[in-house]
Amino acid sequence: MTPLLSAYFGTERDKTLDEELSLLIDAFLEADSVQDSRRVGRLHEGRALTVTGASGAGKSRALERLFIKREEFLGYGSKESDCPLISVTAPSPCTLRLLGESILKAIGYPVTRKLDENVAWDLVHQNLPLRGIRFIHIDELQHVAQSRNKVEIGKVQDTLKALMQDKDWPVWLILSGLPSVATFLAKDPQVWRRTRHVVFRDLEMPGDGPMIRKLVEFYGKDKGGRTVEITEDADFIGRLHHAASGRFGVMVELIQDSVRQALHLRDTSLLVDHFVAVFAARTGCVREDNVFAVPTDWDLIDTSCIWDTDAPLLEKESQSGKAKAKGKQKGERK
Repeated sequence: MTPLLSAYFGTERDKTLDEELSLLIDAFLEADSVQDSRRVGRLHEGRALTVTGASGAGKSRALERLFIKREEFLGYGSKESDCPLISVTAPSPCTLRLLGESILKAIGYPVTRKLDENVAWDLVHQNLPLRGIRFIHIDELQHVAQSRNKVEIGKVQDTLKALMQDKDWPVWLILSGLPSVATFLAKDPQVWRRTRHVVFRDLEMPGDGPMIRKLVEFYGKDKGGRTVEITEDADFIGRLHHAASGRFGVMVELIQDSVRQALHLRDTSLLVDHFVAVFAARTGCVREDNVFAVPTDWDLIDTSCIWDTDAPLLEKESQSGKAKAKGKQKGERK
């Protein structure tokens, strides 16, 4: 399973993300090459890059892969290295104090007690230069908005802006999460104009059908050693797309888990039955709600909410029943 789970299927959006990350690094190098007395305007401020998309779109995996690959971030993930980048996940719910403590821990500062908000951020500003940190990646930044506290949200916005505008040690930010992250930043024009954006959009049918076939072949055949005749079935490709709600990262996980199922059963071919079992295990759904199991009307099963909530499908009303009822009502109205 190791080569299967560690394999990465790159797409055009990875190239776009790589290019935008290069622009962010170039902006830092341009500013860093200028003497302090000549750093004015854009050369005196950090920049930001947002990477947004639905839950399960594959943002975090794509960023982690790039961070590990880039020579500029050699030693990424090790507190003992000289890597200028640290990565944190915004706590949920996210307050300014908790975010500051998360960054301190990522830097390697020992947080042994609850710190006051101002103390935590004074320590952040003091320790960033000591560790040589010029880039901070904050994942799941939408957790800030979950507090629904306008004062708290405003404080986080101001603090991120202060990191980029620090006269002695400006910081470049990489902010990832749900689409609401872009909305969060748009509320501050000064931050917004310093920011570029990469959006991980959902896959669409039929346009992305050929890529989905290649995805199944890559993990099933190339990495899993199974035959994949199912890719010739257009109906199966449509079911796979619908089951994952078009989300690239979710689709990869469904395929990997199905290949694992085939390996466990010692089946030489990757079959629809493997996907039936995996979808049921991942969602807790009954058979009539299983996109891969129902004979018809699989496209009426509502999968949009499955990957956005912790509540299993088993605890909900029959999604297919509700969707099919709506479909019948529409047909009767017509």
